[in-house]
Amino acid sequence: MNKLLCTAAVLSILMLSGCANNGRLTFQPIMEPGQSPATSSSYVAGMFSREWESGKTNFGLGIVNTATAEEYVMPFGRERTLPNDVVDEIAMIQLPPGEYRIAYWLNYSTSELEQISRTNIPADSMSGLPFTLAPGEVVFLGSYVAGKERSSGSDQTRVRLQRLTLQSARKALSNSYPAFATQAMSCPSCLK
Repeated sequence: MNKLLCTAAVLSILMLSGCANNGRLTFQPIMEPGQSPATSSSYVAGMFSREWESGKTNFGLGIVNTATAEEYVMPFGRERTLPNDVVDEIAMIQLPPGEYRIAYWLNYSTSELEQISRTNIPADSMSGLPFTLAPGEVVFLGSYVAGKERSSGSDQTRVRLQRLTLQSARKALSNSYPAFATQAMSCPSCLK
């Protein structure tokens, strides 16, 4: 267990410092379920599902601050050492307050933290709409499913948004992050 924690700590330090990715992307660490909210911080959460690929690749959402153009990558769930798919895992990251949008999704190597592929998300799509992160607030991005789909005779990697209700998003968040159960929360992609 200690080896796993040490490995996670080293990866987190590399990701936060930007050394592992030449400064182009900032991989945000997923918050631990027992963490408590800080009134000066803002939070982005989502529900993620992905097929296990021998622990070699992961997916992430590219979240861009529209005022500063600073980019953050939110991984699709925690890394796993055992062969397990990620199914409806709630993940949350901490970001500074500001105006943001999801600009792209990417597939990246978990060992080198290098981008394999990147797909831009149009600003006028449901996933790409801008949102505001206020201090102490949680913005729930929706439920994203990544996997391979057969198209035109070949396998293609795709990420799809599955819309939830605000009530189901709030329940999923409070089950995974109990200290955030009473935080202000919005969900731009949720069904009304």
